[in-house]
Amino acid sequence: MATIAVFDDDASSLARIRELVEQCAPEDDQRVILEASTVQELAEILSQGTHIDILISDIMMGDEQPSGIDVVQQLFPPSSGTQVIYASGYLTQATEVYRTNHVYFLLKPIDPEKLSDALRRAYAALPAAQPPMLRIKVGHKEHLIAVSSIRYIESNMHKVTVHCGTKSFVAYARLDDLEAQLPSWFTRCHRSFLVNLCYAKSLQKSELLLLDGTSLPVSRRREREVQRDLLAFLSSKGITSSAPKPSRKKEIP
Repeated sequence: MATIAVFDDDASSLARIRELVEQCAPEDDQRVILEASTVQELAEILSQGTHIDILISDIMMGDEQPSGIDVVQQLFPPSSGTQVIYASGYLTQATEVYRTNHVYFLLKPIDPEKLSDALRRAYAALPAAQPPMLRIKVGHKEHLIAVSSIRYIESNMHKVTVHCGTKSFVAYARLDDLEAQLPSWFTRCHRSFLVNLCYAKSLQKSELLLLDGTSLPVSRRREREVQRDLLAFLSSKGITSSAPKPSRKKEIP
């Protein structure tokens, strides 16, 4: 079973693409189709622990939103295993999509035959694209958590809480040990907090704000390290930004 997400800021386009996916996806797949019209909605789907196998994303979003390409760079790195299909009404954007890994570019209005071809390629790539997982033990049961779904991890005494949106996991573990298992886009903003920079929205001197509005503390000792890691993360995604100044908020495009 595959989880397919359609990301488009236009309600009519969102409904039309969903309808086409239902028609063109393999008949033998018991798929789940999700919809998102904003980057916050898409991030919330991930933070709930859902792994998106295939993303069909528009490129030109509203004035207040980053482009679909920027969203893919931020939330769906190659290691996520998500297969990306772009859909746009502008042929001029066909070259821009090569800033990210993707399996297909569709020109709107979408040709059902081309969508069928795109989905076949995406499905074919899925077996070789296994998302990174974090293994933790909750009580006497082991859990595998998709790394892409983790917003942040909080440590309190001898326990850690892994926050995945509306779902959290509490386990006996050391934050240092978990940090060693996680990829480079996780950074330690405080001795008790480990954050996934994919979900970062803005950085102030003593506060890191996430896309869902969560505010995490940034200790004075780790302030420069967090700034450095955030800038390195943005650079790796092809997003340019000046270093944040202590008295000003730095927004991620």
